[in-house]
Amino acid sequence: MNFTRKHMHERSSRGMATVETVIVLPLLLMLLYGVIEMSLVFARWQALSNAAREGARTAIVFRSNCDTATVEAAVRQRIRDYTQPLGIPITDDHITIQGVCGTSNTNSRVTVSVPYQFRVLAAFAPSLSPTINTTGSSEMRNEGTS
Repeated sequence: MNFTRKHMHERSSRGMATVETVIVLPLLLMLLYGVIEMSLVFARWQALSNAAREGARTAIVFRSNCDTATVEAAVRQRIRDYTQPLGIPITDDHITIQGVCGTSNTNSRVTVSVPYQFRVLAAFAPSLSPTINTTGSSEMRNEGTS
């Protein structure tokens, strides 16, 4: 076979491009995967914040003959109703509620916190999957009871 210099140069260039692709592609894929994972963490945190706000709003609405257990059950249900369609599994023992059935003075506030552990790499390496702890929380002033 008699190769010309031009032909050898073209083969050499294609080989270099292949090597560069093999080196750069995994780095770009890791970067892309990292951006997607952090976007999911942010979306989950935003959903938890919204769920906590909905729960706090449920807790502060004006009601007569306020019963703490009933209000807390309604708050927990509202949070579960908000997070379930989004694929965020929240159980009652994770939800923290403080200050329900208070009065309308400025010191009476309801605080709702909803923690969640986001597992990074859960689809690819479940046994090596680190977690990122996120918490959605909301604090609102009681409207009062009568």
